[in-house]
Amino acid sequence: MVVEPESLCWMTGRMVKARDGVTWAEEFARLPALKAVIRDDGTGLGRGVKLERARRRAAGQPDLDDTLDVFHTLREGGRALRKTWGAATRALECADVAQKGLDRRGRQGRSRQGHGTATSQLWHQAEQLWDQATAAETAWKQARSAFEFFTPEGRLNDRGQAEAVVAAVLPHLSGAAWAKTRRLLLRRESFTFLDQVRPRLADLGLDPDVLSALLDLEGLHRQPWRRSAATRAWALVRTVQLTKACPDWREDARRVRAVLRGVWRASSLVECVNSVARMQQARHRKMTQGLLDLKRLYWNLRRFRVGRRKDQTPYGLLGLDLPELSFWEFLKLTPEELREKLSTQQVAP
Repeated sequence: MVVEPESLCWMTGRMVKARDGVTWAEEFARLPALKAVIRDDGTGLGRGVKLERARRRAAGQPDLDDTLDVFHTLREGGRALRKTWGAATRALECADVAQKGLDRRGRQGRSRQGHGTATSQLWHQAEQLWDQATAAETAWKQARSAFEFFTPEGRLNDRGQAEAVVAAVLPHLSGAAWAKTRRLLLRRESFTFLDQVRPRLADLGLDPDVLSALLDLEGLHRQPWRRSAATRAWALVRTVQLTKACPDWREDARRVRAVLRGVWRASSLVECVNSVARMQQARHRKMTQGLLDLKRLYWNLRRFRVGRRKDQTPYGLLGLDLPELSFWEFLKLTPEELREKLSTQQVAP
């Protein structure tokens, strides 16, 4: 399944025998205008991206940006943190039970000799695990900030800063529970999206001082927890500076925000569409390719009810000009009638 993130257009969906690298490479080869891929860490999908990039290099074509999905990395980290706290909590409960048993022996006048050492060891182990969990929670909170466009201080993030943050917190994310998260954090593809930000902002052609002020305001907008009397005063100063330097700075701010919004970090949009497909699949004994194509067509022709895409269709957002017909009217058209209506739409002013 391939979904274009801006329009949510379901580009392709095929039922295949194997989701291996060769199959994915064939799918990517059908999309010659593809510039970037946001994906999870699936083995077949990753192999397919590597094969497509190798094919493009051999053919002298532009390379493909490969970004690991932030959504799955954060989910794995959340799972690891829950496991870490779970182990610490169980160790604390075990030590508490042993302590209660030791205290009971004392109240009953029975000897506690030989039991105190084991209880002390349990408390020592529980304290160690609790300290590790506390350190892991703090480290994971810092690691999450590496996947934001702005650092906690409000500066525009980049790969160097993000990788430095990850390197600093990795020693605190130890143990088998954190193994997968550590691998994802160390993958170069995890921060490909940060490489895309600065070149796109530079393409706006804004004055460096104006761009810096706009980024300061945007960073404060995206991090409301940083708002205080000092930051509000700073925002006011930046606003006055922008008003004097560029009367149309609000339009420039909109362009900057559009650039940041257009740098996609997560393939969770695919998961959203996939959940719809799976829900429909559960209603049928057998899902055929024809039925899957029919559902894909319905999705791409339906109008969104809410959000910034409200009253628009995925095909329309992608730039495809289609006649104003309902889904059932669209299905009744013969290929010749559809071709005629499409040609009429292109000719119409």
